[in-house]
Amino acid sequence: MLRLEAVARDAFHASVNAASEAITHAGGWVSGHSLLSDAMAVLQFEVPGDRLQELVAELGARGLKTELPGDVSARGKDLTGRLTLYFSGASGHLRRDVPPFQ
Repeated sequence: MLRLEAVARDAFHASVNAASEAITHAGGWVSGHSLLSDAMAVLQFEVPGDRLQELVAELGARGLKTELPGDVSARGKDLTGRLTLYFSGASGHLRRDVPPFQ
């Protein structure tokens, strides 16, 4: 499994949407996700092996800089991967004030 990581400096939902669009533009698709508070998001994806460089370029164009591991080679077949986004301005929780109810 291919593992990519990036630090996101934009808003949580905007960054997750940008990552999803980058995967789609590279010919891939998102197969699952995990959203962990406002600190981290993990997108599982599949992408054609011959379009990995395009995926990295698309992510970079959207402000999500990442690099491919040196041992990746999958010409012609689809690769499964995981993109982990770390959010630099995260508080670690999503507390919201809720007015009392009766």
